[in-house]
Order: sequence, then C-alpha cells, then structure tokens
Amino acid sequence: MSVSDAENPYPLIFLPNAPFLAAVSDDFAAYSSYDMTLIHNVFIRAINSIWRNAPLVKPEDEHAFAGYSLCCLVAIHNHHHGEETFLFPFFRTKLDMTHNMEQHEALHAGMDVLEEYMNQVFIGTEKYDGEKTRELLKAFADPLVQHLHDEIPTISEDQLRLLDEDGLQKASNQLEEHIKNLPGKLTTFPFVMTHHNIKEAPYWPTALPAHVRWFARNIAPWWYYSYWKFSPYSWSGVPQTYEP
Repeated sequence: MSVSDAENPYPLIFLPNAPFLAAVSDDFAAYSSYDMTLIHNVFIRAINSIWRNAPLVKPEDEHAFAGYSLCCLVAIHNHHHGEETFLFPFFRTKLDMTHNMEQHEALHAGMDVLEEYMNQVFIGTEKYDGEKTRELLKAFADPLVQHLHDEIPTISEDQLRLLDEDGLQKASNQLEEHIKNLPGKLTTFPFVMTHHNIKEAPYWPTALPAHVRWFARNIAPWWYYSYWKFSPYSWSGVPQTYEP
C-alpha cells in the first residue's frame, strides 16, 4: 500500500527531465542541480512520514520510531554542514548564498528540540507522545521545507554554469569524500535509499560505486530493520505505509 500525495502535508520539489539516470552526466552543472533536488526530496518525504506516522505509532514501535526520526534529523544536519563547509564557500565566489545561510541558522534550534526529545524517548527517559512530536516537528518543518524548495533555484543548472566547472567538480568531490567518511552508514545509507523514488533515478546516488549502492539497499538495512517500516519505500523501492 502506498500513500497518496493528498496525505502528505509538504509537496515535493518538481523534477525536470533527468540529465542522468545511469551515470554521472558530462554536464556537471545539470547533474549537480538534479542531484540536490533528489536529496531534498528525500528529506521532504521523511518530514511527511514523521508527521503522518507520529499519532499512529504503537507502543512496541516507539523506540524504533524515535530511532527513525533521529536518522532524519542527523541526515539533515549533516547535509547542511556539508553544504556550509564544502559547497557554499566555493559558490560564494560568484553566487549570493546569504539567504541560504540565514535559512539554515533559523532551522537548527527547532530541529535540536525535536532531536533532544527523540533522544529521550529512544533511551526511555521520556514517554512518547504523538501530538507532542507533531508540535515539535511543526515548529521547524514549514520553514525547513520552504528552504528546501527555495534553495534549488539558487543552485539551478543556469546558476551553477556561472561557476568554474573544475572548481565545482573539486568542491563536489570534497563533499562526497566527507560524506563517505561520516559515521552512521548503517543508518544514513538505508535512510536515503528508503526515501528515494527509484523510478525517478534508478542508479542514484550516482556518485556512489555500484557495490556501495547495493550494500546500502540490500545489506545495511538489516542492522536497524525496525526503523524502515516508517519509510515511504521498502528496501527494494516498493511504496509502503506503516500499518499500526
């Protein structure tokens, strides 16, 4: 069973015709913009999933739901940190990233409150409350999703063409190396895979070698398999819903 768009409060970002499906395109500006759209949609699907499932969670699934929610929050924090550390300094050579940075800073306090609450639920020191979860999520989800939409035009294909292509490739490579060295591959990898519509880009994340993508989809999810029942897609990419 899948969830209709009407059941999700936050709209996904429109995807143009893909500049790549099977491999990184020779047009790196187009590739980079499309790649960013895909990861932003991963986060929007996760926010929708937390909102939709929060009041439905069974007592025996509360620990798993807290773990699932923490995966989402950590992934967004890591994404913003990677942008601020590796991409934005290079983008600022030609592009104005001021609004992007201001939006990042405005989001972190609200995300930290939900993260602290979910950590307490996860370790069992605070009782889970679905309505409280929605309230804490709502405190930052509206501006977060607006930011995820707003950022795409600022790093569109046309905007990225204003940058030095070799410099763009270098900054992107540095970010990819940073991502590969982050801890939590047994949570972050399956989180991304189970929030990506495989029909839109079957070989994404294209920057990862094929054997790493296979590991991320087929092996990594076993370690924390109870988390991914809340994801919008199964390990194999089939749409699913949490059944309370």
